[in-house]
Amino acid sequence: MESRDHLFFDCAFSFDLWSRVSTRCSLAPIRSWNQTVAQMESLRGNKSARMLPLLAWQATIYWLWNERNGRLHATSHRPITVLFSAIDHQIRNKIQSFREGNPLLSSSMMQRWFTTA
Repeated sequence: MESRDHLFFDCAFSFDLWSRVSTRCSLAPIRSWNQTVAQMESLRGNKSARMLPLLAWQATIYWLWNERNGRLHATSHRPITVLFSAIDHQIRNKIQSFREGNPLLSSSMMQRWFTTA
């Protein structure tokens, strides 16, 4: 049965992807949508420590929704490795976009992203 909770992150496929992404942000992955929202709301630390998980969560939700629509409307099925690669590139590009306006934030976020790679 399709539902928000199933898609984000009760489904084994989506939870596997979220586990890979959240681990890169030093977060413990949680299957429950409500508990994940609470986890995002309770992020502490400096700006980069809060922004990176939020960015990663947003990217994961986008790519899971994109994959869901591809499977439903175009019968395409991409493996988790392909989606993770897309998320990785999106996050790197977004972090780089901060470089000119806030190079310290950009550098700190990039270091966090690569620390657990």
